Amino acid sequence: MLDEALIKARSDESAHLLDEMSGQGVRFAQMEIPDINGTMRGKIVWLKKALAAYGTGLSTAVMVFRSADELSETAFTSVEAGLPKMLALPDYATLVRQPWKGDTAAIICDLVMEDGSPCPMHGRQMLKSAVARLDALGLEARATIEFEVYIYQADDDLVRSKQFRRLKTFGRDWDCYSIARDPSFEPLAKEFLDRMAGVGVEIEAFHTELGHGMYEFMLAPKPVLEAADDAARAKLYFKQLCIEHGLVASFMPVIHIGTGDSATGSHHNLSLWRDGANALWDAEAGALSRLGRHFAGGILDTMPDFHVLFRPWVNSYRRMDRWLFTPENASWALDNHSAALRIVHGAYPAKLTRMEHRVSGGDVNFHITMAAILLGGLQGLENETDPGPYPEPDKIDDPRFEPLARNLADAAAVFKASDRARATFGDAFVDHFAQLKEDEWRDFTEWAATNDVDLTVHAVTDWEFEHYFVWA
Repeated sequence: MLDEALIKARSDESAHLLDEMSGQGVRFAQMEIPDINGTMRGKIVWLKKALAAYGTGLSTAVMVFRSADELSETAFTSVEAGLPKMLALPDYATLVRQPWKGDTAAIICDLVMEDGSPCPMHGRQMLKSAVARLDALGLEARATIEFEVYIYQADDDLVRSKQFRRLKTFGRDWDCYSIARDPSFEPLAKEFLDRMAGVGVEIEAFHTELGHGMYEFMLAPKPVLEAADDAARAKLYFKQLCIEHGLVASFMPVIHIGTGDSATGSHHNLSLWRDGANALWDAEAGALSRLGRHFAGGILDTMPDFHVLFRPWVNSYRRMDRWLFTPENASWALDNHSAALRIVHGAYPAKLTRMEHRVSGGDVNFHITMAAILLGGLQGLENETDPGPYPEPDKIDDPRFEPLARNLADAAAVFKASDRARATFGDAFVDHFAQLKEDEWRDFTEWAATNDVDLTVHAVTDWEFEHYFVWA
């Protein structure tokens, strides 16, 4: 049960926020809840209910969804057990009014069990724990995510019949940084930038990317929990905006093979700060700091074990092509887009030095991936792990760098068998997450066998389109 003193304090804050928002004409709220896969679930409710100090009941089903909203049965929850409730507890710091709706606000919720303990499967709780560990060391992580996304012209008949390959791209050309793509994306981009600014999320840039109907946008850096919240919201709100414009946004990692498309990445950029200074930069050495090297060493050392968190679906592994700048091994390098961890100093290193984690696509749970990066880096600090020298140019295949699993089944098996993963995330989460991925792989391979599909052929299947095109 929730503590009475906590409920009293939250009730006072809730009453204040209710008065404030009501004074702005807000009557409704969009409750936003990142599920196990990072998809923003939620409800439209009266504002008062959204701000309730004791939260609102939510089915534990949101923690056992596979793709296309199919359910798994795990030790955590199951249909047989009746999918019991947990609580969606509003985080008042995330309350924002949505100016384009006028009478509606949005608030992100944490998931807690009915005894008041954090839900062990909830990525946002996991990230909060990692942030607390950094804080104990006097460090603050700041982060941002860079999205790539496909946009298509909506056709309800084609979408309902799952004929996604027949949809027309929004933009005819295959180009990058174009400001002459037809039809113009400028009105959509401006509305998205303006809409996100209205909820306190700064989109720094929006441009065409190298791909048919592909675009890219990047968020401004923030403290890492806010950055993950912003990323989850930006993805949801962009999908919603596209729907309003008669478009379909897809974050499915790979749609085309052999065309040179860059595929939908979500590069995670991270810096560490202490006492207002960038702790990754050593001004005297003119290079990455000792702390930065150890943090990078931990990220690289844990990356093979944690890989399934960064590539969580069947289609995710089709992005693995170093020549398309999507890493195949746990490598690092100085300003090299082929590496899994790209170190960037920029023109003003004291401000701009950062690590760019390039493994994830747009199909991840951003709270879990950010937590995994931080927790890996913390292990590097504790063990003083050194990643060794940067490889020479075009040497990302350096044998020092461990290859990453090439498919979902192998990555899930590595994660499940990893003592390091279990020590980091706990047995319950590791077993739960691995089972979801085992079930996903089973569904895929059974479909392939039934439909006589040769999985040795590197081609995106109909099953992947049906499970990821809209859903990812």
